[in-house]
Amino acid sequence: MLFFLSLISLLDTRPQEPLAITFTNLKDTRSPIVVGIFRKDDPFTKKTFKNYTLDPAGTPTPTLFVDGLPYGEYAIAIFQDSNRDGKLNTNILGIPKEPYCFSNNVRPRFSAPKYEQCKFTYSEREHHQFLELLH
Repeated sequence: MLFFLSLISLLDTRPQEPLAITFTNLKDTRSPIVVGIFRKDDPFTKKTFKNYTLDPAGTPTPTLFVDGLPYGEYAIAIFQDSNRDGKLNTNILGIPKEPYCFSNNVRPRFSAPKYEQCKFTYSEREHHQFLELLH
């Protein structure tokens, strides 16, 4: 019986759902959105596992579809590159001057959040994140 169950699992050809990340609260629908995906062992907000850039193309709630990402635990950090210089610009205190957000819609208080606050599980059942940009 175990053999047949193993065989059935090998024959399961359903494609893996891409991770869908929908962005809300965009005031600027023309500037690119820079997305960093982190694993537990990556230095959160410092070195990404995967990077993506999404052009909202005038859409107020654009969605990024990430294919080929293995199911598992991740955290996301995002910023909208309003001046298109490729980096998150901050003021002298380190507070972002450009829109940004984190997975789980964590709202940082005095410093960047920790991975543990932003982590989520990407799976066959949980494959859509809705993230609200902070201004």
